[in-house]
Amino acid sequence: MTSTTATKGRSPRRAAPGAAGLLALTAGALAAGALAAGCGAGDGDTTTGKRLTLATQVAPDAASVEPFTNALGWTVTLSKAHLSIGPLHYFEGAPVTARRAPPGRAPSLLEQLARWAVPEAHAHPGHYQAGEARGLMAEPTSVDLLRGMTALAEADAVSGVVRSARFTFGAPPAGPFAAELDGHVVAVEGRAEKGDLARVFRARALAADVRSDATGQPAVEGCVFEEVFLDGPGVVTLVVKPAVWLDQVDFEEVAEGEGGAPVDLEPESQALRGFTRGLKKGTAYALSFAPGPPAELEEKGR
Repeated sequence: MTSTTATKGRSPRRAAPGAAGLLALTAGALAAGALAAGCGAGDGDTTTGKRLTLATQVAPDAASVEPFTNALGWTVTLSKAHLSIGPLHYFEGAPVTARRAPPGRAPSLLEQLARWAVPEAHAHPGHYQAGEARGLMAEPTSVDLLRGMTALAEADAVSGVVRSARFTFGAPPAGPFAAELDGHVVAVEGRAEKGDLARVFRARALAADVRSDATGQPAVEGCVFEEVFLDGPGVVTLVVKPAVWLDQVDFEEVAEGEGGAPVDLEPESQALRGFTRGLKKGTAYALSFAPGPPAELEEKGR
């Protein structure tokens, strides 16, 4: 699906579609892309637009499973990380965090041509150009990230280049951890330490806390999908990084609990605002593709 911007002379932008509308639009774009590619312009390319079915799995990054130190000097050890996952969309456009040439080095001719062909995404989500839709995992569920790799539903896709993705929080929560999420899309618990200070905390967020400024949906636009040309069956792996969620949280204002019970981050507190900002960062969600079956999941099921 291609994002559009209102310009002079055009009709005003419509209100952002709901979740069902987004799914319908993406499914339509996938079908249209496959049809257009199948009717090609006689260039002999029969691989782009081929219909595919991809396995999908999710896991935490290794840095979040072990104790980590955030940007404010707090060492955090997580004991729970529940996440409500909604649809995952895959696109050909460059991600929001597309790299520019390092300072002092002019971009190569190849880089210049690539930017001309597929405009580079800018830092602000409103400038993200998703481009053609390439895939959709549509079934919502919930996971405990600390349990390791978890299988998600299969994705419908069409072959072609993939560079970015949209991560959607499942609202309301569904799946095995829906009851524990209690209406929230994310719930993490753990212990934070800094010098002589220690806090046992619980950080939770509702769908309203993580709505995209660009679409109004509880989603993160322009996440990195490690660039790949989809051309056959395989597995998409979504890596979620709770360490990014908590990187800007100052736990000092969190009250000390009694008997080791976790204390919620207070509504409207700086700590909670830091947490919700982290949830909306595209760098907290990274996707990649590997051809063949999801071997790690098969081995766990033996």
